[in-house]
Amino acid sequence: MKMSVKVSVVIPVYQAERYLRQCLDSVLGQDLREIEVICVDDCSTDGSVGILTEYSWKDSRVRVLRNPENLYAGCCRNRGLEAARGEYLLFMDADDWLFPDSLGRVYEAASRRRVDVLRCRAMDVDDRTGKTSLSVHNGLKRVPFFLFDRVVRYPAFYWLFPKVCAAPWGGIVRRQFLLERDIQFNDLLCVNDRSFFWETVLKAERIVFSRELLIHYRTNISSSLVGGRIRNFFCHLESYRLVSALCGDLPDRERRRILDAELLDIAHWAERSADTEYAGEVQMMLRQFLDSMDRRPWNGRIEGTRWYRRLFC
Repeated sequence: MKMSVKVSVVIPVYQAERYLRQCLDSVLGQDLREIEVICVDDCSTDGSVGILTEYSWKDSRVRVLRNPENLYAGCCRNRGLEAARGEYLLFMDADDWLFPDSLGRVYEAASRRRVDVLRCRAMDVDDRTGKTSLSVHNGLKRVPFFLFDRVVRYPAFYWLFPKVCAAPWGGIVRRQFLLERDIQFNDLLCVNDRSFFWETVLKAERIVFSRELLIHYRTNISSSLVGGRIRNFFCHLESYRLVSALCGDLPDRERRRILDAELLDIAHWAERSADTEYAGEVQMMLRQFLDSMDRRPWNGRIEGTRWYRRLFC
């Protein structure tokens, strides 16, 4: 008899041999045994494929899919979603790892309350120094104590969601909910997760915030900054347009909260581009973006916003 899968863990893999064993060991060592691990290799040329093959031989719960060409993380996650059989899904990155036995506790909390989306805390780990910290967003520090472990919906607490981690590894989501509402990741080269986050929380009927520490999130990885979000800065602007369309029918105050959060994220990455070779190109894209953006949520007055001051002052 086939095992009933409680959680499908989907992991895009690209050039991850340095971290992959720790990631996989942390998942397969969980006390929750009714899991499957779907690794989607995105044409890695390092030792990642060999590691994936080894683990799939050792543990039948590991399934390996390989892309015919480099399709990037969003498409990898969508392939994993299509192949998954679990009641819930966790979308991990190959350089992160789980807290011991956290997956079982998270699944139990989600299953008991029949939630569509459960958001957890993550511990940041500096890859260079090894120091750990709980950041404001990843640590859910702005979630009021009385909102933890209770079922909520977006409209009643719209002001809160821009203050929490938007990354897909920040919790688990019910697979049938994603299928019924036709929710997938976008196919941008990067920044493929923010539109996914907003679509899930806007459409979910049952959302829970948990104090559970689920995952170690690796920061300060030297190879990822210029190679991803800064070199492909246009993806931030395309992601904003996707999110803007998702929230287009919301009342102005709700829509403004979401768009302010997206624009602050754009400002963060624009600031990080300042000392790179892409600084001039980023500023040019931002000016063109500003000229074409819809200013109605702010009644046309954007100059006093935090994101505008960070971008242009």
